[in-house]
Amino acid sequence: MFNRLGRGVTGHPLAFIVFWLVLTAGAVVGVLWGFGQGGLFDRLENSTSLVPGSDSDEVNSLVASGGGESVMVVISGVDVPSQLPALTTFMAGHQAGIADVSGVVKFVNPIPMLASKDQAMQQTAATMIADNKDGFLLLLTLDPKLGDADQKAARDAAHKALKDAVGLFNTALGERFPGATATQVSQSLLGDTIIEQVQADLVTGETISLPVALVLLVIVFGGVLAAGLPLAGAIISILIGLGAIWALTFINTVDSFILNVISIIGVALSIDYGLLVVSRYREQLSAELASQGYPADGSRIPREFAAKEIVQAAVQATVATAGRTVAFSALTIACALGSLLTMTSPLLTTMATAGMVVTLLAVAMAVTVVPALIVLMNRALIQRSVLSRIPGVRHMTRTLGDSATDEGFFSRLAHGVHKHPWVVMLLVLIILVIMASPILNLKMRTVFDDFLPADHPTTQAYHLVQSDYPYIRRSSIVVVADTTPDKTAALHQYLKTLDGVDFVSPPTTVRGDDSRTIINVHVDAEDQVGQQVTDMVKSLRAYDAGVPLLIGGSAALQYDFLQSVIDAAPLALGIMIGAVLLLLFLMTGSVIVPLKALIINSLSLIASLGTASYIFENGLLGMPKVLGLETFILVCAVCFGFGLAMDYEVFLLARIKEYWDGGHQNDEAVEMGLQRSGRIITSAAAIIVAVFIGFTFGNMPAIKQIGVMLAITVVTDATLVRMLLVPATMTVLGKWNWWAPRPLRALYRHMPALH
Repeated sequence: MFNRLGRGVTGHPLAFIVFWLVLTAGAVVGVLWGFGQGGLFDRLENSTSLVPGSDSDEVNSLVASGGGESVMVVISGVDVPSQLPALTTFMAGHQAGIADVSGVVKFVNPIPMLASKDQAMQQTAATMIADNKDGFLLLLTLDPKLGDADQKAARDAAHKALKDAVGLFNTALGERFPGATATQVSQSLLGDTIIEQVQADLVTGETISLPVALVLLVIVFGGVLAAGLPLAGAIISILIGLGAIWALTFINTVDSFILNVISIIGVALSIDYGLLVVSRYREQLSAELASQGYPADGSRIPREFAAKEIVQAAVQATVATAGRTVAFSALTIACALGSLLTMTSPLLTTMATAGMVVTLLAVAMAVTVVPALIVLMNRALIQRSVLSRIPGVRHMTRTLGDSATDEGFFSRLAHGVHKHPWVVMLLVLIILVIMASPILNLKMRTVFDDFLPADHPTTQAYHLVQSDYPYIRRSSIVVVADTTPDKTAALHQYLKTLDGVDFVSPPTTVRGDDSRTIINVHVDAEDQVGQQVTDMVKSLRAYDAGVPLLIGGSAALQYDFLQSVIDAAPLALGIMIGAVLLLLFLMTGSVIVPLKALIINSLSLIASLGTASYIFENGLLGMPKVLGLETFILVCAVCFGFGLAMDYEVFLLARIKEYWDGGHQNDEAVEMGLQRSGRIITSAAAIIVAVFIGFTFGNMPAIKQIGVMLAITVVTDATLVRMLLVPATMTVLGKWNWWAPRPLRALYRHMPALH
């Protein structure tokens, strides 16, 4: 199969390039302009339903049903008691600019209500004044018809008009009350804030990671042309991947922050696979040149030398060997991600689908675009780069670059491990256990607030509402009773007696359903999705109120999401493990190697997650201190991290298996395989870590988390595991590394297309 692909690429390189460029152009048009259906960033959303059919999901739907979107204008920097007369005059003259905006159907201003003799109005006004009296809220309701999907233009126009009106109001407020500000807050504005930050972080991540990757690739290959090949594949892969995500928005809700996660993986894998292919090509080229009597490094090649046949032969051999390796690696990662399709959360299934697409795109670039570019460049890649003539660069490349010899640092390292395998295994396992130990205190959370950029004015205004307006802030728990409000007196009284509850709203009917009652419960807790509130959610779900109850809110949403992940985990892990065992058997013909890889990579992943948890829960290395890791990010990190660990496993095992099949003894095969792949694994790891770290320079804490988690996973795997633990275990097992039952050995021998 890979031999045929190699012949196809070398025979028609331009056709492959044109095909992918046409596809890239279509993807770019879709991402930017959407063929009249809205570009990618216009179509991104933020999920309101994490677990369809759960109590929290139904409560969310009921709360959102009927009525229009609520918008708050947060006024801060004024002393309400002492400046009340001036505020009354000011609001009387300026509130019309906001209240009369087309699309606003209700406007509530607490300032005139404070002077009312109506006690109910005074109580309502008091809830809209900040606890420390240094600000107040204006509440607006938009026409519910503006929320219809077919009236998006009208809704957007209303939002723009309201933004302009608040902007003018803000200017006038600041002139009359120096230091005072007015900021809009609404659910849609907070969602827009996340999307804006996603765009900014995406640009920041790519701007940092791609140049760093190019520099590292130049060091590895000692030339700009060779270094540019994996990067070219990565750029095409990113653009087409974004186009695929744009297409996915027509099928599922695609959350904005998925883009950053997918971009991280797309860039990393594309460079990873491209690096392996280019390095293997250079190795094959050296062998071809040497067979013709020319220096292996491409120096002193005469002008009349016919390079085409040599290049084509080297490319075909590369696709047949490295192409097979990266294909197995990509399939392993795709299967790991595919296990998420068993989850009930659309957020995770969408992530899995997008991740599988970019993984397959990455391998497609590596086995078609990169080889095709090599063929088209022909002689240009054979000649020594100008950079290699610079003494310092030449020395650095020779030391850190890809290796085409069977003896060197990594073979000596493996030889040293062979002498003391049990000692090496014990030391590495001790280090991994120490790294993993913080996972015992791992806390997971799922809360919308954690995805908001902390320094954005809308976010700051939102947090101000949560801290200074206890009666307006988001409810800790939302209780929906399947009865009318007049029959919930006992339930209302019971909720008020719960420990930690500081406010329970009066029972009201659910908008659009007079037969149901909604009661908002506010808990005095530092963490609104922490253990205290979560325990109350579980207790209320078990409480017999005499009528059916639905318990929702942020803590309930988090609990339902986590339970859905736990419930689906056995099947997901089973699929992941089964796929890895099958694919590694098909690659090696052994059942021992896959089992060993599964155990070792699981230990490595647990150690990495434990270290990442310790970093974030203590705010180390410049990372924000958090109360727990995002559940969604942790699940993705497990799948991606497991896939990346298998990535390097495949890189190393493929070379070791070549030497084993070539008749070498087990230890020799390990030494030569590690020597041939060690520098590539190390170089690929360094580049991928640079990509992951590049994305931590953004402002979204969740993206920082996955960047750090995956960076630690790669470093751990490429050093402790791949360089030390794998050679040690292969030494101990000896020839049993390659054992398989007789029926399976026969099956493997009868599948020549795979080996």
